[in-house]
Amino acid sequence: MLIKNVILDGAKKDVRCTHAFVSEVANELLAHEGERVIQANGGELLPGLHDHHMHFFATAALQRSVDCGVSSAPTATGQLHNAESLSHMLANSSGEGWLRGVNYHESIAGDLDRWQLDALVSDRPVRIQHRSGKLWTLNSLAVEALDLTAHKELAGIELDDRGIPTGRLFRLDAWLREKWGQQDPLDVSVFSRQMASFGITGFTDTSVTNTAATVRQFRQLCDEGEILQHAYLMGDDSLDFGHLKILLDEDNLPPLNELEARIRRAREKERGIAFHCVTHIELLFAIAALNSCADLDPQIQFADRIEHGAMIFDDVLPMLRALNLSVITQPRFLYERGPQYQQNLTEHELAHLYRHRTLLDAGIKVGLSSDSPYGPLNPWQVMQSSVARRTAGGVVVGARDCVSPEQALAGYLSSVNAPGGVVRRIAVGEPADMCLLTRPWSDVKNDLSAVLVSHTVVAGEVIYSRIED
Repeated sequence: MLIKNVILDGAKKDVRCTHAFVSEVANELLAHEGERVIQANGGELLPGLHDHHMHFFATAALQRSVDCGVSSAPTATGQLHNAESLSHMLANSSGEGWLRGVNYHESIAGDLDRWQLDALVSDRPVRIQHRSGKLWTLNSLAVEALDLTAHKELAGIELDDRGIPTGRLFRLDAWLREKWGQQDPLDVSVFSRQMASFGITGFTDTSVTNTAATVRQFRQLCDEGEILQHAYLMGDDSLDFGHLKILLDEDNLPPLNELEARIRRAREKERGIAFHCVTHIELLFAIAALNSCADLDPQIQFADRIEHGAMIFDDVLPMLRALNLSVITQPRFLYERGPQYQQNLTEHELAHLYRHRTLLDAGIKVGLSSDSPYGPLNPWQVMQSSVARRTAGGVVVGARDCVSPEQALAGYLSSVNAPGGVVRRIAVGEPADMCLLTRPWSDVKNDLSAVLVSHTVVAGEVIYSRIED
């Protein structure tokens, strides 16, 4: 395949791909007989984007879910404001059987339980996920369908003072998946093509519930061409490779010695550690656990990660640097959830929310990501939020953490094994995973949210074309 007339590193070039790698880069190359030729017309050619933190199957499931956070007729902030709006959305959802809602926040209609959900929908089983991802709330039909009463001793099933399940389930995704059993299969190919339209050539699925069975499922979908991108997985303790994903909830932290033991077992498999840390306390706990295992071979580079790092105060920066931790952040939440952050956080906390520039200045590696489906998938919107740090209402949050367009782009161009590290390049011998824009970088960098991708290439094969060649 030959891509002609691209802008590469500030100059016009032709680029040829052979057997999944870049084979030639020159001022002008002649097409071989029968070779596919793409006319770039001066569009910028970039390495393919890698989303460093997302949840693939949960995002694919959005196609059959109700978004409980945004109304069909959005307000100025894009948020629902009352139970009546939520009830209307749920009642007018098509289909029969289970109804799945996502992206709920208590600012919409308070803390839901089964009985409040019954008042909204009582003729079909309903499950609604909190936007944090840690809580599912079921109505009474759903409680009965899953027979929660028979499982009420299970940690994570909330009971009222009478011992009756309230319909609120905490961190029970794996158990719920097993109980729900096989449902209508997801059409993941639609979602994969959507990712390709944004220039995404790879992603890291950071779901804590990933097991060996999940790995086999991903491999099969990739082999069958249902997933077009390079897929990398982290997961639970049973895996022998990839990062060990550790969830930390401030109100339910594990004993430190048990956490240390998990880290040491992962180290024996040469696995890195990825800590889910949203609050300051969770971050300090993760740092303490890693420091307690500092006696392990210092020559081994485990590329440990902090997922989210939503709240990072200045006094923690040297600790992150000392442990060589990467922070995988999601600045688009500032736009999506800005009004609620402004209402619930202090000025000091707002100034330390989803940081970027100050982390880079402190020598800490930063990878960007969507956290889809909890955040929007579009990487160009994520990058623009790291540049501007504006809420939907136009308020700048934490101005000192604004980065340049180039720094934002670098957050998606680093290696899967080293988020925020060395930026991948398009050069002879490098993998032919590429993203071709419709225009030069100089034309689009001032508004990254408006970027359009012309072609996306994985292993030398076009997986997305905005128009037919």
